[in-house]
Amino acid sequence: MRLLLSSCFIILLTTSQALFAASVWQVSKDDQSFYLVGTVHLLSESDFPLPAAFDTAFNASNHLIFETNLADLTSPKGMNLLMSQNTYKPGQNLQQVLSKEVYQQLQSKAAERQWPLTSIEQFKPAFAAIMLATLELQRLGAASTGVDMHYLQLAQQQQKTYGGLETLDEHLGVMTALNKLDADSIISATLKDLAQTETMLAQMKAAWRSGDTDALETLFLADMKAFPDMYNIMLVDRNHAWMKTLEQLTEPGTMVLVGALHMVGDDGLLKLLTSRGYTIKQLVD
Repeated sequence: MRLLLSSCFIILLTTSQALFAASVWQVSKDDQSFYLVGTVHLLSESDFPLPAAFDTAFNASNHLIFETNLADLTSPKGMNLLMSQNTYKPGQNLQQVLSKEVYQQLQSKAAERQWPLTSIEQFKPAFAAIMLATLELQRLGAASTGVDMHYLQLAQQQQKTYGGLETLDEHLGVMTALNKLDADSIISATLKDLAQTETMLAQMKAAWRSGDTDALETLFLADMKAFPDMYNIMLVDRNHAWMKTLEQLTEPGTMVLVGALHMVGDDGLLKLLTSRGYTIKQLVD
């Protein structure tokens, strides 16, 4: 299962047919038009500059919409809420909700990587899994500024407006729901995936830059659907909720940025928009 890793670096796999495309689409219907951009939340410095299509969409937009308002999420209040909601109370820890076998696997990996187990086990399962994935990305030099934060910073510099498809509470609620799922499944799957991270990362980065949605669906969606509760919480429910906002966008020059995995599959934004009469045009470099 690659679900928790995907939440950190959701990207696609390249094919020759999409060699010069990008994860950027122009969406239009009647007088309505906006840009829809598939993002990677964490990148390496070497991943910049981004494909030109990203800047094309940004330069043509006056207003940016992220999954949630990143300025709110990364504010002291937002970070305090994120940490408090995903950290166990004193006297509780991750070990208490894991089987002995899975906890031993976690201990072994932490010792191998020299990661602070006592810090990791203070976090609830889904957040701990994302921390493990992030630590591995840091080890590989791939946990720097991602697409979303890059454009937030540019928007702030250029005094463009920005917002979110979901409120801060709704965004944090996704992690709360994930933390209630089976802890053994989440942690064991994440530990298994860590061994493949470097290979997966190279494949996915090449794919993201080419905007190959077919490959993303092949690589990740089947794995995610094997965990239907997680799949619905992370993707399906949110995509359908976001459609209400997308259909009401009337301001010209809007750029919507969400994790690239939200684009694909029968419940992906591209198919949902197409089914409601929107024309989708993929930008190329």
